[in-house]
Amino acid sequence: MLFTSALVAPGVASAQSVDEADATGKAASGSVDAKSDGKSDRENASNSANSNEIIVTARRRDERLIDAPVAITAVGGDTLNQYQATRVTDIASLVPSLVAGKAASGSSASIFLRGVGSTALSAGFDQSVSFVIDGLPMSRGREISLPQFDVQRVEVLKGPQALFFGKNTTGGLISITTNGPTDHFEAGLKGGYGFEAKERYVEGFVSGPISDSIRARLAGRYSKSDGAFVNTAAPTYTNYIPGQFRFSNDDRRGGSESYGLRGTVEIDFSPDFKYEVKGGFTKVKDGGPTDLVERLCGGGRTSPLPADPGFGTPFPASPNADCSINGRSDSSNIPPIVAETNYRYARDGVLYADFASQYVIGTGTISSDVFDVSSITGYYHFKQTDLNNVTGEAYPAGFSQLADFKQFSQELRFQSTFDGPLGVMFGGFYSDSEFVFNTDAYIFPVPLDPINNTFTTFKRDNGFKTNSLSFFAEATLAITPSLELSAGGRYSFESRDSYQRSLAAHSAFAGTFPAGIELRDKYNDENFSPQVTLRYKPSTNTTLYASYKQGFKAGGFNISQSLTPAASVQAGRFGAESAEGGEIGFRTLLFDNALAFSITAYRYLYTDLQVQFFDPQTVSLTAGNAGELRTQGIEADFNYRVPGLDGLSLRGAAAYNDAKFRDYIGQCYVGQTIAEGCNLQLVGGAYTAQDYSDRTPPKAPEFAGRLGVTYEMPVGSSFKLRLSGDGSYTSKYNFTDALRPDAVQDGYAKLDAAIAFGDIDDAWTISLIGRNLTNKLVVAAANDMPFTGGTGTGTTNGVVADMSAFVDNPREIIVEASFKF
Repeated sequence: MLFTSALVAPGVASAQSVDEADATGKAASGSVDAKSDGKSDRENASNSANSNEIIVTARRRDERLIDAPVAITAVGGDTLNQYQATRVTDIASLVPSLVAGKAASGSSASIFLRGVGSTALSAGFDQSVSFVIDGLPMSRGREISLPQFDVQRVEVLKGPQALFFGKNTTGGLISITTNGPTDHFEAGLKGGYGFEAKERYVEGFVSGPISDSIRARLAGRYSKSDGAFVNTAAPTYTNYIPGQFRFSNDDRRGGSESYGLRGTVEIDFSPDFKYEVKGGFTKVKDGGPTDLVERLCGGGRTSPLPADPGFGTPFPASPNADCSINGRSDSSNIPPIVAETNYRYARDGVLYADFASQYVIGTGTISSDVFDVSSITGYYHFKQTDLNNVTGEAYPAGFSQLADFKQFSQELRFQSTFDGPLGVMFGGFYSDSEFVFNTDAYIFPVPLDPINNTFTTFKRDNGFKTNSLSFFAEATLAITPSLELSAGGRYSFESRDSYQRSLAAHSAFAGTFPAGIELRDKYNDENFSPQVTLRYKPSTNTTLYASYKQGFKAGGFNISQSLTPAASVQAGRFGAESAEGGEIGFRTLLFDNALAFSITAYRYLYTDLQVQFFDPQTVSLTAGNAGELRTQGIEADFNYRVPGLDGLSLRGAAAYNDAKFRDYIGQCYVGQTIAEGCNLQLVGGAYTAQDYSDRTPPKAPEFAGRLGVTYEMPVGSSFKLRLSGDGSYTSKYNFTDALRPDAVQDGYAKLDAAIAFGDIDDAWTISLIGRNLTNKLVVAAANDMPFTGGTGTGTTNGVVADMSAFVDNPREIIVEASFKF
């Protein structure tokens, strides 16, 4: 059961009225006239401009947070700016029960909400927790790399969201709305410096009317950092193969350089017809996902294991790696001669990631006394190439990737506006996409292959094409002036054509990874996901609701599996993931709107949850479906403006989540012995499976909470001072897909604080910002390191592998100056 939360501090949060929403080209469609005072949702939202309430679009129309019958956390743009939260991982720290971080390979992201998410390993999986940016759906996971700037608000919707946002939202949705043009001229500029990562950034915008009917906005951001983590690798050393010298990448880890530019134009063709075009470009360069990796030694060991690829003599363990999450780890390049010899995307061997994305969104709205019509046309493209080292400096196992994704989408939606007790919403959605995912791997250090002129162990070209078509509808009946019933659903059709093919690599491995293997799979599925909601409003500022929901995420084919002679189409298939359950919620504004409080309880059952595991000995990935996952819990939040103390506000949110697998027999973690539970499905003299039933899934903390305060006061007649502080706590969770008992993130507390001093009219502000002042280094995800243990699985004498742990942001102190014109 979970609490809905609006983590925007009253007095700090930006409140958007419906008039402002219309100015950004969004339809402000309300539901039927079902309030005890006769006001519609649209009227309540419009009137909220003077009460500093939060406007959300959880039901694809503008309404007050207090009216929306959805489990949601809303974070305003001012709150994001207050703590310089410009990355999804920063935003995750503001939302209890959201665990997000970068990862290597596959989707390059690990995003879990209420313990529900998708493994980062498979590039074939859509994410169970999806993104929507300015109405454009994105579900590949790499959106976690997009820097967030000039943001109006972030809405985190929890649980299945099939009716309003489609199929890839079984776990929830992160919806980001950026600022639109204004009807008056304004501009802003800010710059800052982060002392720990040595980050320099500048961000600005200009907005205003071009004519009476045309408005525009241009916003951009640039940042560059050296990295907050230490690289302990030796400056240079040999690779145990003559001529294959290696080098340390840098003395720092985690550095990056990013550019972002976004432009928006709004046109009023008539009072009832408006169109908005928004386009964005982002480029991020950094040291790759494994630049954030630290080594965790398996089984409680205090020193790393040597790498043993089976050549007879293990490679010595790195003398510069430890077994602690302490901001220190060895990171080195791939030998230049290896990288530059028929090793695609490896460049000169220095670890890197280059990510670039572009999107264009056209949003048209037509208003009438019968229906409001909304059309959203979107194009989204990203391309990432990277080179990663997954075993540190001592053993140069690495891989390079090309991930290239293109998506076109079109949604058409009709929302009734006519008077009467019955309202309807209906529409359709179509998208087609193409994904190319190619990878080369250098796993075994060997001399140059004179036949194929390469050092690489295997090469693969993979990808898919997908077409999605869905139709959705909802009817809302005002049973009484204060009670309404909504019922609807989405019918979805999904087709996906996937392929894998192996290319010629080092001839020494032709028997294990032969060239010329090609697998093709055609997947088709359809689903109907209904939703029913009963909402009761005894007054304008109080809402009680109960809802029943289903959700769906299509299956497909594992394009990340190893192409060995034993590979097959059947082994690569995974089925659809579905969710079913419900929630009840209560929201209210009390004490002349000084206190906003909400509480939500929920229970959902996920069937055939899509899962994947990595075997570090065979360097293979297997995908499948878990039996069942049950999540239930309760969440609550409050925002309180203290009466009699102008400028003082308190806020808090808490989430209790009880998540358990049921009826699930799955893969053992490598090196797991019979005594440790690997005692099912005997194959070839060893067991291969364990029972996950009644166990907590990965990245599912039982409790998470956040408590904060803001105090804003005048200083003289021309200046003001704002003090803010937020403390958060997250209980322990396991961060591996196979639930290794030695892969547990202990409970941790973080503290954020900010001091801002400036002009009373915000013409200028100087801020000192502290994030994660307790310097808690948190592991968001981990994978087993190849050839460092992982032997004896399903026997009496197993040895678990060391782990590559992906570590969240360390402490950062930022000084910032901002100006508005």
